[in-house]
Amino acid sequence: MWSLRRLRATSTRLTTMIEDEFLVGEALVGEEPEIAHIDLVIGPKSGAAGRAFVNALAQPRMGHTPILGVIRPNLPTKPATLIIPKVTIRSLEDAEKVFGPAQSAVAKAVADAVEEGIIPKSEAERLVAIVSVFIHPRGRDYQRIYRYNYAATKLALRRAMQRFPCIDKVLEEKDKSMHAMIGFRINNLKHPPYLEVALDIPDWRRVEGIIRALPRSDAIIIEAGTPLIKRYGVEVVQKIHQLRPESVVVADLKTLDTGNLEARMAGDATADVIGFSGLAPLRTMEKFIEECRKVGALSLMDTLNVPDPVAVLKKLKVKPDIVELHRAIDVEQSQESQWGNISEIKRVCGEKTLVAVAGGIRVDRVKEALASGADILVVGRAITCAKDVTGAARAFLKEMGVTEVDQFRVMTDF
Repeated sequence: MWSLRRLRATSTRLTTMIEDEFLVGEALVGEEPEIAHIDLVIGPKSGAAGRAFVNALAQPRMGHTPILGVIRPNLPTKPATLIIPKVTIRSLEDAEKVFGPAQSAVAKAVADAVEEGIIPKSEAERLVAIVSVFIHPRGRDYQRIYRYNYAATKLALRRAMQRFPCIDKVLEEKDKSMHAMIGFRINNLKHPPYLEVALDIPDWRRVEGIIRALPRSDAIIIEAGTPLIKRYGVEVVQKIHQLRPESVVVADLKTLDTGNLEARMAGDATADVIGFSGLAPLRTMEKFIEECRKVGALSLMDTLNVPDPVAVLKKLKVKPDIVELHRAIDVEQSQESQWGNISEIKRVCGEKTLVAVAGGIRVDRVKEALASGADILVVGRAITCAKDVTGAARAFLKEMGVTEVDQFRVMTDF
């Protein structure tokens, strides 16, 4: 809880903070269908916020008519507050929800924010607020609409005044959290080790059975292997995501040419990680990595048959997110596993770069691979050809020391 002294300190800072600008606040509170999502700006009448306030009031849009927040008829709140519905008003019932409980909640929250010192009382005449309100068409409970929008508005105001979140908080939270309405989770591979299950079987029926049998774990990555992609096209990544929307899916393209084109194709097919060959021309690899960044995917350099991966990495102007030290299936049984100089790879590419090891990984070699510095263990037939796919995958996870902790959360406050 904030002490009165801290609130006063915040109010003092505010006087100088928004002389020539506006502040932004956001909050999501409650449960569907009455859930409240508030976006707001607050700033001086003489600045951008004041101009936007007047323009919105003077030029209403059909279905999104702005209204002044009032405590009761003939008593507008201060600072003057304009409420704009996000969802198009299509009926009198929709209008009643906005003009009734929603606008009352917003107006009361603004006035209470002044009383509680969140907004300095001395600034009440100088500032204006524009509040964008979400009211779900299926929302029926006026009590909930009021309470959720009150809480969301006050929280958004407090966050705006505190300039929350700071950039350090954004960078800290961006890979931990998820939006409640996104429908799936995004895993940016920030918490190794991971088990990558390579699906190199060009038979969708078998692949589907394997995917369904894999444990539901944040530590499991699913790889659409090169033979599978050659048989069904890169769109097979979408089919995998339909079965496991929460899982990271790798498109193992082993690209040798037209780097940006193939990376874009895999990105459009929803691949989270896209692989290229370390034997490709340098410019092809660089264009591939740059395109992956554009589409929001991680790039993976496959070192299969590359004599000196470190030498290649040193020549690249942009570095891949993942380097895979890879032995071919055809030579797995004739050679012992060699992980290469993982520490040197990370020195060249940066400590955030992940290193995957592939080729002949067995349960009894897991600890050795992890001790060498590997972040991702790529396992194919030891899992996909096992009689008990679930048990085989769990055996690897157990040996890796993976515990099932949900790495993602929804935050309503900090």
